Amino acid sequence: ESGVQVPPPPLIRWDSWVWSANPMLDPPRKSETKMQTLTQEIASSVCREGVFMGVSRVLVGCSGGCDSTALLDILVRLAPQFEVNIAVAHLHHGWRGAEADADLDCARQLAENYGVPFFASRVDLSAARGSREEVARSARLDFFESIVADWNADVVALGHTADDQLETVLLNLVRGTGRRGLGGMRPRSEVGDLILVRPLLGCRRHELREYALSRSLEWNEDSSNEDVSLSRNRLRLRLLNELEQVHPSAVKNVSRAAELLREEEEWLDLIAADAFGEVVDVNGHLDGVLLCKTVLGSMPRPLQRRVVRNAIASVRGDCRGISYEHVEWVIDIDHSEKISAHDLPGVRVKREGDHIRLLPLDGRRLAKS
Repeated sequence: ESGVQVPPPPLIRWDSWVWSANPMLDPPRKSETKMQTLTQEIASSVCREGVFMGVSRVLVGCSGGCDSTALLDILVRLAPQFEVNIAVAHLHHGWRGAEADADLDCARQLAENYGVPFFASRVDLSAARGSREEVARSARLDFFESIVADWNADVVALGHTADDQLETVLLNLVRGTGRRGLGGMRPRSEVGDLILVRPLLGCRRHELREYALSRSLEWNEDSSNEDVSLSRNRLRLRLLNELEQVHPSAVKNVSRAAELLREEEEWLDLIAADAFGEVVDVNGHLDGVLLCKTVLGSMPRPLQRRVVRNAIASVRGDCRGISYEHVEWVIDIDHSEKISAHDLPGVRVKREGDHIRLLPLDGRRLAKS
């Protein structure tokens, strides 16, 4: 299924805002002042984070649930301010039967109400291997990539909230992570060829529900959100409420801490990039990445880890599946007297005299520098 461009309804001005003649975008009543404030806060955050910098087309991932429905409504209202065009994308995962069909219909109806293009697809993930959450995420990213190419979108907007951020940070913490993982999701990030934006990271889930109710929006509740066999659901249903009993601002506080860690991480990335330039031997770049062990060994251990991760990313494009132990093995390669080469996920590491060479595996090409 694919969307057909529908001309948007005419725009009219009401006070200092730009509103659509669409009945779903009527001028606000006094009772909506709080929700206007929320929208303005989101607009300010979008400006501050540069979420829509250089963007003219925004593809909104809409599940039909409350968060993504509120996101779509907010972005349609803010579209004139940021001079962007909106489209809606929905992936039917082939799970949950009639409930998933209803989600698809809900997303399609929302797009029709707003007069924006709608794109949808169905997949059957019943035979897919791996965790259900990861399989679904991978399928959505593949779907978004195809629609971004078809519609020439600049970014994909997702409805992740401050509550989702807390869940992500805690999951990363218990699974094992460093500063980058504790920084949680970014307001704007790149995944392969996709640019993902998350305008709602500063909003609580209950705030969006209040917003949706005040706007008389309709959405579907996903019954799988109550499935405690999924790790994120177990965390949300069993732990988050307890955290808020300990401190009522737990979600906001963790979100703020993650933001600070992200900012520091960006600064440390700049330092690591300079250090990587000192360690890499440019003469060996065409055949993998060649690192000088002497220069690498002269650096503080935390900086060595970052340089090694940069080297791995330059070979295979990212560091997914690369663990702390993998990085430590590369740094301590001279301690493995009997092993001169070792395969990590997507990359082969070889000891060559005074150098460490990293080569792409599995038919991968050396990532562009």
